[in-house]
Amino acid sequence: MYNARTLNRLRLAELVSAATRLPLIAVPLFLAVGVETAGMRGLLWAVLCIFLTSGLSLLYLLYLTRSGKISDPRAIPRIERVGPLRVVAALHAAAFVIVSLLGGPAELRAALLSYALATLGFVLITRVSNLSLHAAGVSGAAVCLVYVFGASGLLAFLLLPAVFWARLALGRHTPVELALGAIVGGGGTWVSFHLIG
Repeated sequence: MYNARTLNRLRLAELVSAATRLPLIAVPLFLAVGVETAGMRGLLWAVLCIFLTSGLSLLYLLYLTRSGKISDPRAIPRIERVGPLRVVAALHAAAFVIVSLLGGPAELRAALLSYALATLGFVLITRVSNLSLHAAGVSGAAVCLVYVFGASGLLAFLLLPAVFWARLALGRHTPVELALGAIVGGGGTWVSFHLIG
């Protein structure tokens, strides 16, 4: 026997989780930051950032899935996470170097650096805790938007409770793992904007 209310709650939680995956959050984030900081030229920089981060990360995830190196791309077990996180951290670091060498806008460089730092933090901490990449992504994006758009960027923090709820409802994280993920993502972004700014 199934409970329709529980089923609907889990479907909503899956939808929130799917919509707040790091590669998906990066797309509107880079576009908004690029356009705000450099107009139409910034849009081209944003597309480059998206390709170098989300695009290549998703291609790598597709490779891992097709080769059988990970079992479920939506819920990678902690034991399977460290290797892929190292590769993604390297992709983000390389994207930061490329965009910096090409003279990209400081705000986009800071966002790229924040992705690299947060992912490196996950590599180091994943062995002892299953931090939430979703919480890190939303928190980092929110901090970035505050730096770029000022007080109106604070609205992005409203997504954080929904992410916490969804990940808890799906049984993917504990409250501590969610909080630590948010701290790593937001903290990495704060450090990046202070280093670049």
